[in-house]
Amino acid sequence: MFVVDRVRRDRRPAEKSIIRGRELAALDKTSLRERFYSWRAADGEHYVCTIFPAEEEALVAGFARAVVIGVAWDAGQRRPVCVLLAEELDTPSGRRARLAAGALGVNEWHVRFCALPEVARCLARALLN
Repeated sequence: MFVVDRVRRDRRPAEKSIIRGRELAALDKTSLRERFYSWRAADGEHYVCTIFPAEEEALVAGFARAVVIGVAWDAGQRRPVCVLLAEELDTPSGRRARLAAGALGVNEWHVRFCALPEVARCLARALLN
């Protein structure tokens, strides 16, 4: 699954989005507290999330039950470029998608972890709409 969204449809900067992340209380006193956070989707579901630089795509490809959003920085703002399931990143089509994402300026992989595979697929579909 690979969809390119060159311009945000709502034209709002990501910082003003009503969909926000927050720190995980369980990690408050650990060195991981700044690495993982909770993200609330528009439907009210919560996901554990993290961000990796594009160079760590091999690590991201090893995750299971996760949605991966390729993000590019444009004029100081994040812009989503593509959405894939983590399991697809190491397939032939996933490798082609990763190359295309790099060509479109993706420099971060935002990872949303899901408890169940069907939840990951539903989230990926929702993010594409």
